[in-house]
Amino acid sequence: MKSKMRLSKFNFCAIGIFLTLGIFVSTKADGRIAQFSFSNKSTQKLAQTLPPPPPFTQPVTEQEAPPIRSESVPDQIALATHLQTIKARMYGAYWCPHCHTQQELFGKEAFTAITYIECDPRGKDAQPDLCKAANIKAYPTWEIRGKYYTGRQSLEKLAILSGYKGSGNFLPPVPSP
Repeated sequence: MKSKMRLSKFNFCAIGIFLTLGIFVSTKADGRIAQFSFSNKSTQKLAQTLPPPPPFTQPVTEQEAPPIRSESVPDQIALATHLQTIKARMYGAYWCPHCHTQQELFGKEAFTAITYIECDPRGKDAQPDLCKAANIKAYPTWEIRGKYYTGRQSLEKLAILSGYKGSGNFLPPVPSP
């Protein structure tokens, strides 16, 4: 009984070796993808050789952050204008949820006045060299009067850090029932 098992194991090994050798011998390589063929007077391709890919002609699309949906109130616009006047900057990335929340705090009208620097090279109007030169390591990062503040900042804190003297009613009015 043991000899039959040895013989069976031997047969499986021998069959595996012969199949592998047969595939190896019948392989035709043309420098690209290998083609396998069977030599029973008909050739059957198991893998097609592919032509070289066409040159890439489409430009890479720049990624954009989600649109800002909140509306701005006059005090948010005034703070954003003040930050623009003192040349404050916000560094961020289009994919950063904290950056988007920061933008929503200003609202779409006010945020247009903010100097925003896109750090991810894939982002729209990206300026990764400015981010690297400023040693930006986290998003968002605010640059105000030569100092850097990392993380999402409340509008009240941005007003204090920037020396804003206007009204601080940054929240939109709550509609009455």
